[in-house]
Amino acid sequence: MNDPYDVLGVSRNATDDEIKKAYRKLARKYHPDLNPNNKEAERKFKEINEAYSILSDKEKRSQYDQFGKSGFQEGFSQGGGFHFDFSDAAGGFDIGDLFEDLMGGTGRRYGSAYARKGADIQYKMSLDFKDAIRGTTISLNINNENIKVKIPPGIKDSSKLRVKGKGRLGPGGRGDLYIIVSVKPDKHFYIKDGNLYTDFSVPLVDALFGGSAKVLTLDGNVTIKIPKGTQCGQIFKIKGKGIGGGYLYAKAIISIPKNIKEDEYIKKALEV
Repeated sequence: MNDPYDVLGVSRNATDDEIKKAYRKLARKYHPDLNPNNKEAERKFKEINEAYSILSDKEKRSQYDQFGKSGFQEGFSQGGGFHFDFSDAAGGFDIGDLFEDLMGGTGRRYGSAYARKGADIQYKMSLDFKDAIRGTTISLNINNENIKVKIPPGIKDSSKLRVKGKGRLGPGGRGDLYIIVSVKPDKHFYIKDGNLYTDFSVPLVDALFGGSAKVLTLDGNVTIKIPKGTQCGQIFKIKGKGIGGGYLYAKAIISIPKNIKEDEYIKKALEV
């Protein structure tokens, strides 16, 4: 048995938190699932678990500090198989959490051993633009199970939603369901920088001298005031008509007529 302090790379005055932190770092590095068919990694993993089983236990650590290696027997089978008792090395935190970190949520403790969850499922679906903006709840039939999924307002095209525990069943529990959302485009609206936008037409005479214009929102048309001197591309914010009740950003497109009627412009100019 090697010196457990050397194995974990900590000083003899290391605190419990420092020992735990060192152990978790090394366990991630040498875990067999991340180093398949690597005998050296398996050996190191056994060694760091043995070291942690001593230093995480106050009584065992005190015994080691007093008597050294002679006070301990090897904690691993000599037959070549991996027989470490995870419950012995838990030492104040759930080692299952470590495996959750290692496997990205695909495993958990199963008794005193580690068991994989079932496979994840990917499901592709299309969503109407308005439902994507407003948010909705959908029902899916996955493996003959009816699953309700809440779609948050403003979800983007190609977004991936995770539904925990709705994948395939395995010895360590069920995997997860991942829903890949394809948002149908809309000819009137578009998303930019996480906000809802639309374009609307403003006659030249109103852009020059002021007036009003209709803007299409998800709830229908609204009329807004157009100040004189409005520029092409100028943005107007319409409260409560955007994503999650936020602003709809309406971009003015100046409409220039082919035949300008001078009388109309003179009349408008006199009105202002």
